[in-house]
Amino acid sequence: MNYGGKAVRGGQLFGEDTKIAMTKKYFKGLQGVENIYTQHKPYMIDLLQQLQLGKLKESDFPWHGGSPQRVGEIIIFVVGGITYEEIKSVHEWNMTNPGNKVVLGSTCIHNCRSFLEAISTH
Repeated sequence: MNYGGKAVRGGQLFGEDTKIAMTKKYFKGLQGVENIYTQHKPYMIDLLQQLQLGKLKESDFPWHGGSPQRVGEIIIFVVGGITYEEIKSVHEWNMTNPGNKVVLGSTCIHNCRSFLEAISTH
């Protein structure tokens, strides 16, 4: 107990809120959510949003032709596999952003079993 506990801990993981305040924040965040299990947003969507705002560095994310400020067609290819959730998110992105068309490709589509096999072999 000399090295742990509240007296030694640097910062609060969940802030200084009480348990009741944390519970209220949690339920407030769930308002209007159809399915709490689909709240996760893949990193790929964050990248697409940054691209749309022109905030991606060319050195990290090269593009071909045209200006990165006016993106029309985007090709994303993921080596190692993508998930069904990423496919669904890109489909939703295409439906809500008619000015942008994202084409998604990969070496495979992972399910739970294939993903666990892939990470267990490395």
